[in-house]
Amino acid sequence: MTNLLVLGPITIDKNIYNKIEQTSIGGAVYYQSFVFENLGINYTILTTLSYEDKDLLNEFPDKSKVIPIYKNQTLYFENEYISDENRVQKSNFIDNTITINDLKDNNIDLDDFDGVLINPLIYNDVDIKLLEYFNKNNITVFLSIQGLLRKEDVNGYVEFNLPSNLSEFLKYANLLFLDEFEAKFIYPNLNLFKKIKKITKLGPNEIIITENNKGSLIYSSFEKKFQDIDAFKPKEMVSPTGAGDTYMAAYIAKRLNKGSIYESAEFATILTTIKLENEGPFNKSITYVFSRLLDFCGF
Repeated sequence: MTNLLVLGPITIDKNIYNKIEQTSIGGAVYYQSFVFENLGINYTILTTLSYEDKDLLNEFPDKSKVIPIYKNQTLYFENEYISDENRVQKSNFIDNTITINDLKDNNIDLDDFDGVLINPLIYNDVDIKLLEYFNKNNITVFLSIQGLLRKEDVNGYVEFNLPSNLSEFLKYANLLFLDEFEAKFIYPNLNLFKKIKKITKLGPNEIIITENNKGSLIYSSFEKKFQDIDAFKPKEMVSPTGAGDTYMAAYIAKRLNKGSIYESAEFATILTTIKLENEGPFNKSITYVFSRLLDFCGF
């Protein structure tokens, strides 16, 4: 059975949506854990937080699958949504880097895993030497680019930044996730299709670009073709927080279970739509997902 290692920080989030403020646990690993749990994927999460915030671990669907790495502080984000597609962010930008020693100290045996999903939320969340370590051990790397492009401005807001060593990170990624805004920031003078092909030359052989309510665009260097996946309109937009993280987890879950690129993207799209219709993380059964998929397809 598939077994996935998931890395990234837990966060404390203050989300402001439709002028309503809500503070809760956050972080990609949190939202992804519910997807993997409900889809029956074996997973282990290695995550950073402060010992003072250890009660946040109780928020996961199965805390026995979560290995904490205690740091001085927990990463914090304030997300103010200007629209469903745009937000303004602040963060405390702390240094909670996950290293090779963190894996070894927690007896992580890479032979137990079929792949690793890496979720940096700020630039220094993951050490480049860790990706080299995975590469040397022939572990498939699923990488989210978002944190690698974030830096702090003078007022503590999150702004885009193109790190000089981005290509070093990307050469170790087998599958890369980014959204359309992140894609526009990389190679700004190229159209989206040319950007994707150029990024694949840096390392990733499969690139997934989510385009909010337009769907997603996927390119495989193996298949040498693009696939454009339409979005499914939610019945009601309740909360966009965690939507991208949910998509990533659902896509990987389907791909690891022998789904094609199209099947995996369509599956991830409907699952993300269900998440958008509800507050908090994805919490439905696989049976419900397929019933909604049949509805959208007109069966």
